[in-house]
Amino acid sequence: MAKDRQTIVVCGATGNQGSAVVRSLQGDGRWSIVALSRDPGSESARRLAASGVEVQKADLQDGLSLLRAFEGAHGVFGVTQPWSPDYRKCDVGAEVAQGKNIVDASNQDCVEHVVLSTVLHFNRKRTGVPHVDSKLEIEEYALEKNLPHTLIKCASFMDNIGASYFPVKKGSVRGLADGDAKVPYVACADIGYCAAIAFARPDEYLGKEINLVGDFVSGQDLCDILSKLRNGEHFRYKTIPKIVMRLFAAEFYKMRLTFEAWGRQPYPTEIMDALNACRRINPKMMSVEQYLKSVSYDSKELSR
Repeated sequence: MAKDRQTIVVCGATGNQGSAVVRSLQGDGRWSIVALSRDPGSESARRLAASGVEVQKADLQDGLSLLRAFEGAHGVFGVTQPWSPDYRKCDVGAEVAQGKNIVDASNQDCVEHVVLSTVLHFNRKRTGVPHVDSKLEIEEYALEKNLPHTLIKCASFMDNIGASYFPVKKGSVRGLADGDAKVPYVACADIGYCAAIAFARPDEYLGKEINLVGDFVSGQDLCDILSKLRNGEHFRYKTIPKIVMRLFAAEFYKMRLTFEAWGRQPYPTEIMDALNACRRINPKMMSVEQYLKSVSYDSKELSR
């Protein structure tokens, strides 16, 4: 069935970014929302349906399924990802295919506004980090195909803090970059908010790019924040030795070097500009401290 022109289709709707976009669009109240899922019977998809969202089966690797899903929609939120569920394998070719399918289906279905989530950067020069360069390739394809777009270029996710690859344990935090190097972060909830704003204000955001940064903190800053939230409990920051990363995790080693170059003075003016610009878009943009408190790091039990 063709959709009306007040429909926004959200790709990856059961993931961190997509679900945040759904919540923000629901809060706006002006849109009909279609949430795409590879498995509409999953628990997360059922929760979306129970909240009043239409859930439709589609796969970003299947362009025909996207053509059917996007038909008649006003807007599409597009997000891609190359990772296996355990984050051990990275298939950037699959990610580029996802992005090109979103672009092609949106253009064929005459979608009026695509908000595309990519990665924080300040030019489109290749970085040597495959899962970053894949997103740059998708951006270039969108521009080449004259996609009616807003690019939301996201910093590292606050939501990754505490994941298996970024563990927060009793008395310790293990991160990617050196402890003194600041890293730009954004909460997925704020990605959702900014996506909804872009859809609601096309005169301001159609054809634009937003570097999305909510906070800029180091590993030592993170330990200090946790100590403050937890009444003085001491935290020690540590990271994997560089030589180990260089030998066994080359992709993350290159990413680490980028963060360490950005994270020491003089800081890139683009990051500071992005922080200020994002505060103008959303004065309630979450800091790392606010995010950690929102997910109960002030009180939750930490493993050893």
